[in-house]
Amino acid sequence: MGLFKMIKKYFENYFEKIKATKKVARDKNIGVWWMPVFDSFLITIYFSWQLSVGVWIALDAWQSGQDYIPWYMDSLWEISSFSLTIFMSIITFTVLDKIILFFIYVHSYANKLVLQGITKLDMYLWRKTGKDTVVTNFIWKLQRKYMSRSKRERKIMTFAFVGMIGMYYGWMILT
Repeated sequence: MGLFKMIKKYFENYFEKIKATKKVARDKNIGVWWMPVFDSFLITIYFSWQLSVGVWIALDAWQSGQDYIPWYMDSLWEISSFSLTIFMSIITFTVLDKIILFFIYVHSYANKLVLQGITKLDMYLWRKTGKDTVVTNFIWKLQRKYMSRSKRERKIMTFAFVGMIGMYYGWMILT
């Protein structure tokens, strides 16, 4: 019974660490906490896939380097078919909170760079044209137009935008 309590306590503490990343995201002015979480899951899937392919290559090299096929090779191949799930579970339940924190800092840095770029572009346009905060006013106008729409229309627009991005990257992967 002591082992089960330890495992339960580990997972409770681990999920508390993941929830604590939400506070860090708020402190770093990340509006959507799910973005770094989604990025960390994508990276976890990618690393798991790469590790699985490495296991399959290593098993193939090991099997081809032998004169005969050992009795345990079939079992190793069967276990390796679950290596993606195994690696994904190991990464998810050990270091996912740190990966989320990494992406929170990446998003925070990207936000800082974008805001600095907008400020520099506004300053450049002010010097050239004399008009104040052209880019910032354009962004605010777009945001007001978007927020003035109904919730249903905003969902449709967001879904269409994400769908177009997905189709673009899908096309880029396929060609």
